[in-house]
Amino acid sequence: MKKTTIIFIICITGIFSACTDFLQTNPTTEVSEIEFYKTKEDMMMGLYAIMNETQTRLMEVWSYSSLLSDESETGGGLGEGVYKTKWDNFSYDATTCFGYWGYGSWWNEWDFGVYNGVIAANLLIDKLQSSNLDADFVNALSAEARFYRALFYNYLFMGYEQFPLIKGYLPASEMYTVPKGTRQEIYEFMLSDLDDEVTQYLPGREVTVQGRICRDAAKVLRAKIILFHRDETSYLSVLSDMKEIIQSNRYSLNPDYTQLWLKAGEWGPESIYEIAFAGNNTGEGNGLGRSLGGRNIIDPRSAENGGLMEGWGQNTMPSTIYNMFKPGDTRREGTVIVYADEKKKVEEMVTAGQLPVGSSFKISDQQENYEGLGHYKYHPRKETGSDINPLDNYSFSYRFYRYADVLLLAAELEARITGTVSSEGQSWFDQIRDRAFRDNNHRINLTGKSKNEILDILFEERGYEFIDEMQRWFDILRFDKGTKILGHKGWTEKYRYFPIDQSEMDRAQGHLTQNPGWSK
Repeated sequence: MKKTTIIFIICITGIFSACTDFLQTNPTTEVSEIEFYKTKEDMMMGLYAIMNETQTRLMEVWSYSSLLSDESETGGGLGEGVYKTKWDNFSYDATTCFGYWGYGSWWNEWDFGVYNGVIAANLLIDKLQSSNLDADFVNALSAEARFYRALFYNYLFMGYEQFPLIKGYLPASEMYTVPKGTRQEIYEFMLSDLDDEVTQYLPGREVTVQGRICRDAAKVLRAKIILFHRDETSYLSVLSDMKEIIQSNRYSLNPDYTQLWLKAGEWGPESIYEIAFAGNNTGEGNGLGRSLGGRNIIDPRSAENGGLMEGWGQNTMPSTIYNMFKPGDTRREGTVIVYADEKKKVEEMVTAGQLPVGSSFKISDQQENYEGLGHYKYHPRKETGSDINPLDNYSFSYRFYRYADVLLLAAELEARITGTVSSEGQSWFDQIRDRAFRDNNHRINLTGKSKNEILDILFEERGYEFIDEMQRWFDILRFDKGTKILGHKGWTEKYRYFPIDQSEMDRAQGHLTQNPGWSK
């Protein structure tokens, strides 16, 4: 797999610009690894390199997982996205999934790409452990790097049944000799990076620099790993974690779901972890804007009036997502853009004299599977755009973990542990519904329902709440809804995990074998 290749980005370039305006940026330079990793500043550069991997690799995983689920269809210009349909209709195999496009190519991000993040984290962790720097600094930075390593490994864990478990620095010559770990070995290694003895060194949310990792983010990641692995022995522990976050009053739901996704909604009281993007003509913009924006958009509105910007439309929003929402659920308008409505808004502004006569909203319909709809949450907007090379400079952050997830995870854990939910658990669920409908008349009473009925309701609610947040595909797997949701697209249980690329097994010369689910 690409995952066993070592691309020492920070050994080659040494320094990356920071991921957010809130972090100090430095110019690129070239230094050798022997000369580097000596000072606190060097180590911070290593952290920025890891953060750069989250910006690059995980946004590509977003695109894959969205196509694999029912969130989006193959998009791009007419005929342009044909090479992506194999993920959309489950027609890939070991020779066509990722390796078909060549070693280290753009569409290798879920194996080659995510492993670059693991390698960057391993390198920094090892260098910190062998340094003579202040222990408090080493412990805090190591805990943050270990969070990222667990995060990268979690996406490999959810993507592959088995894969090489690389625990530290290795020379390139040894990469293809690393054996595959078992599911349990990989699971335990991820949890070791998120152990309380490690995460105690992460800061509390109230003192965490925007774009950096707080202790609560590690608790959320740990809960997600445990739930995906279905480790029932640990459910009580992570439920306790979720309750502690809820009862701390450190977080609250943004009362307006639609505003959560605008610039004003960044770093708000609902945010636990966001991936920051500098934008502002640095070239370090959020690639989702480029991927998701409608094609050839011309919008005369200003940033203050909600003006939209263009992208390539690589993941087309299907009408099935628009139609899944119940009447009155504000999450529909906070998830799906109806471009005809945007055109109408512009026309109304012209009529009111707020825009010059003749102004109009335009968008190309020359897009695969286009139904006149777009992705509201991460659509590029003028408020986060740039005048120079805008496609590479969209500066909106990615809301990775938010408080709504904690509420629903806690309710789910209660149901999985006891088969029901308490009055407290009902209140957690009610908060989500009340915010969505802006009243308390749309609550669903979970009391008296069976465990399976409660889990089905929670799965459905997670769909409404988290469409386009890189959760849907993994929830489909976790709740065993593949056949029901994706059977018509070609899903079978075989596609729960990816195959190991045949090209990687060839390159490993016998050190890698195909995973059980694909060797039959």
